[in-house]
Parts: sequence; structure tokens; C-alpha cells
Amino acid sequence: MRALIQVSFWRRVLCACLGAFCLTALQAQEWAPLNYARPDAWLARPGKMSVASRVPAGSGFTDLQDVARADVFYIHPTTSVSRKDLLNAPIDDPEVVKMDTVMLMTQATPFNGVARVYAPRYRQTALHVYFLSEDEQQGPNDRAYADVKAAFEYYVRHDNQGRPFFLVGHSQGANHVQRLLSEVIQGQPIQDRLVAAYLPGIPLPESVFRDDLRRIPPCHQPAQTGCAAVWGTFGLNGGDDLMQWSDVVHWDAASQRWTSRRGAAMENVNPVSWSKRQPRTPASAHRGGTPFGTTRATFFTNPVGHLVSVSDERGYAFVSPLLRKAQFTDGGMFGGENYHVFDISLFWLDLRENARLRLASFLRQQDGVGAPLIGPTAALTVRRGRALNWRVRTAAPATRLVASGLPQGLSLDARTGVIHGTAQAPGVYAVVLRAENAEGADTADLALTVR
Repeated sequence: MRALIQVSFWRRVLCACLGAFCLTALQAQEWAPLNYARPDAWLARPGKMSVASRVPAGSGFTDLQDVARADVFYIHPTTSVSRKDLLNAPIDDPEVVKMDTVMLMTQATPFNGVARVYAPRYRQTALHVYFLSEDEQQGPNDRAYADVKAAFEYYVRHDNQGRPFFLVGHSQGANHVQRLLSEVIQGQPIQDRLVAAYLPGIPLPESVFRDDLRRIPPCHQPAQTGCAAVWGTFGLNGGDDLMQWSDVVHWDAASQRWTSRRGAAMENVNPVSWSKRQPRTPASAHRGGTPFGTTRATFFTNPVGHLVSVSDERGYAFVSPLLRKAQFTDGGMFGGENYHVFDISLFWLDLRENARLRLASFLRQQDGVGAPLIGPTAALTVRRGRALNWRVRTAAPATRLVASGLPQGLSLDARTGVIHGTAQAPGVYAVVLRAENAEGADTADLALTVR
């Protein structure tokens, strides 16, 4: 045993002298699969307490994972940003543990109104690796992906049980989701259960869908299913980072390598309209972003709507005006007009409603228009003292509608589905809607604000 310890010690000393090349070899020797049967291999899964069950403070939204009809498999972005002494970060690194929680809370929670959250830990590629050559990036990215693949395959075998599911990944997480789509999902039985994939934060060439993901098209319509939505967010002019952004690697199935395509036409969709037919949306159409600030008072609070107009052009989503630093601050990670860190949080409510819309569309295609699936609206603002007549829309007629949590003065007509009356007390109310008929039932949240 002492001899083995000495060999390991001197191997590490030698690697410290030789740098990244030897570090790659050492990590490859020590790599062993994570055991995803263990709860500590997951950031979030049903039955495990996590921030994935939270909703923005004071928002009126409700975590509905207990009654959700779908799942979401979420892969977090790069959260190992300061260490340069490793290529792949261990899952128990203190920096990783802290930042994983932040990203899980801000990026997975848009889906907890319609889906149970599964989020694996994985030995991610450390940030500094993305500044190395493409050859040097291959091993670390392959090892990170191997963990993600193992986690997803465990989920399919043990947890999915035929349920519809979303795939969500941001930045590095989107890299691994793209490869999952290519190698594990496309053409396999599990593809029939894919509601949609959301892949913000990586520049993904249009050619990926033409040459590889032929059975999984890009999402170009808001209710489209079985597709992948891609976007990257910048200020109106793009800033200094825009020209270098296409150097970020993606998975190239033909060459079996992580590669970049500088100058290639990039896939993108407007994350407000979710439509290539509507590439530009005014600020009035923006449903709401959860503030991503540096203090508790400006972090993950009630979504703020009508913040930005969005233009889908040149392969990115350009927003205007520039974001206020009091509401959106990335701590200097990128700065300027690169809004990479906010790809999801800036469109938190837009995502929540779009996920509900796509799931309803998926269920109608699978089960027919029978159950009274509730429409996509997840937040409603009304005026105090002003009469309200707002109909709960369902995909099929409901024989019974129930609303819990309505403020005094408002009530729901169970037959017509109209919420009517006059609210007198200002505030934010967490309303939960339930629609039923002989074919089934549906539950949805409605954050009701009385101003």
C-alpha cells in the first residue's frame, strides 16, 4: 500500500511539472463512472430536497411537480470557473456546489409548473479548458459527456416510465444535450416521448440539423414538439465577445469531435415569440425575466415583464435596451453586451408558458383532444377595483373547473371557466387551477397580481 501511495504521489508531482498533457492522462486513468443510483449524484430528482422546487420570491407561482404529467432532464452550465489545476471538476468542489445551486434555481425552475425536475451532477469541463486548443478540449468534454450520458440512461431505465420529457441544458450543458440528442435519443424509442429540447448558450450551426439531427428539427413555432430550441442572448450591438463566440465548440457527429465553425450560419429562435415567422418582438411582448442580481433583494424575485425587445438575426437573440445592472449582473464573468449568463433567467416566464404550451400540444397529439388541458397563461395582472372577466382556456371543454387561492372579490364560474368579479386588495396571489372532464384532468398555476 505504501508503495502505491508513493507511486501516486510522484505521478502527481510529475504531472504538476508537465502540465495539462499529463493531467489529461492522469484523469483518464482515474476516471470511474458515477453511480447515479446514489441520491448524492443528483442535484435534483423527485423525493430529494433541492432548490428546483422554488419559485421566485413574491411571484405567486406554484411548484406543481407532485402532479406534473412530464419530466425535465436539466444539465447545468460550467460552474467551475476559477480553478486551473484540473480539466474536469469533481462534483464536490466547493465552488461547483455553490454555483450549481444558483444555476439550478434560476434555470430549472421555469419547468416546475409542468414537469418533475431531474438534474444530475457531472464532472464538468473546467472553464479554462475552453481557452485551450480544440485537441486539448476533446478529452475533458468527452469525460463530462460520459457522466451526462450515464445519468440520462439511468433516468430512462429507472425513472421515465413512459412519461413525456423535456431536455434542457445551458452553455456546456447544451453541448451535452446536443450530443445526447444525436447519439442516445434520435431514432430510438425514447424520441417518441421528447416534448422539446431547449439549448440556449451555445452557437450551434444550422448544418447540425441538416447533417446530423435530421429527425429532430429546430423549434421554429411556439407549439412545435419533438424539436430543439436554440438561442444566445446579446445586447443590441453584440459587444466585443460576439466575434469570438462562434469559436465555442459543439459536437460534430461526422468527425466524432468537438469542433467550432467560425463564420457558419447559426441556428437561433426568438425566445419570446418562439417563431421564425416573428423574428422581432417589442418589449410589450416580453413576459418576464427573474432578476439575476448580486444581492438577495435583486436575485430570483418576481419576474419583471416588458423589459426588452428581441430581434432574431445573424444567429443570435439581440435585446434592447441594455439590461440594468441593478437587475442583471453576472459578476464580471462576461459583462458588456454579452448576456450569456441570463439566457434563461431573462426569459423565465416566457419559458414557463412555452413549456406548458408545448406539453399541451404534445399530449393532444398523443392522446387526442380529450382532456381539458389548460392554456399557457401562467401570470395575469389585474387592476384593483376594476371588473374582471377572464376565461380559463382549455384544449377541450371542461365539465368542472376549480380555482384555489383567488383574492376576495373574484370567483370562478365552474361551468363557463370565467374568473369574474372585482378584486379589492392589492397583492400577489398564488392561484392553482384544475380542469376536469370525462377524459381526464389538468392542473396549472396562475400567478395573479392585483395592482
